[in-house]
Amino acid sequence: MDGQEALHRGYEVYRSPVDGGTMRIVFIADAHLRGTEDENQRRLVEFLDWLATERPDKLVILGDLFEFWTGFNGVIYSHYFPVLKGFEHLKNAGTEIIYLEGNHDFSLGPFFTGFLGAKVYRDSATIELDGKRFYLAHGDIVDPSLGYNLWRWFLRSPIFRLILMVVHPSFMWKIAMRLSDRGKLYPERASTIERRHREFAKRRIMAGYDVVVLAHSHIQGIERLTTDRKEGIYANPGGWREACKYMVYQDGEFMLKKYS
Repeated sequence: MDGQEALHRGYEVYRSPVDGGTMRIVFIADAHLRGTEDENQRRLVEFLDWLATERPDKLVILGDLFEFWTGFNGVIYSHYFPVLKGFEHLKNAGTEIIYLEGNHDFSLGPFFTGFLGAKVYRDSATIELDGKRFYLAHGDIVDPSLGYNLWRWFLRSPIFRLILMVVHPSFMWKIAMRLSDRGKLYPERASTIERRHREFAKRRIMAGYDVVVLAHSHIQGIERLTTDRKEGIYANPGGWREACKYMVYQDGEFMLKKYS
């Protein structure tokens, strides 16, 4: 079965309209790709190849596409060559790539901005789409815990950059995979993150945003939120790692989908 037939077998979980709009934008996040033997990566490459034939206006990656990527040392891990080639095909087809860094992939640097011409944002981005004000972020910045924020700071610090310069990339890869095995996202933690996301989205809507799109919790959903000042949309494409979930915005409407 080719990619187009497979995508048409996907399902739409929920639709939510946003007034106006003509752009076609695809949102993906939280694939946590672990290398060439990863079935998730094979499916994502197939999906990207199909997208290149459909030529959406934009592909928005909301972080943690890779289980580990840092651009500090300029290393491009060969484990990810197939999916990087898929991004190249998509770029050559005319789709703009927007990347919001996550807590597993950060300092993406020259490869994504130079070779792929992507727009890369470290924490969050405010983007005008179809006359609407969108707030985009991976979502880990919503975590209020001191421990996590210290860890997040360390991974982006000159200290960690120095470590990357000293430690061989293959050894660093093994360390990263070992740490990721210990940091799995459990359902109860995901639910807590999602509750924080909704409250955060309400505050962003009160601040003037029309749409807030976050990931990180791996929980797919679209919700219309009403505050004292205005109404807006909170959306989460869900985790690609869990059943290849993604989200589409087209003709002023959000659609949750699953690639199968």
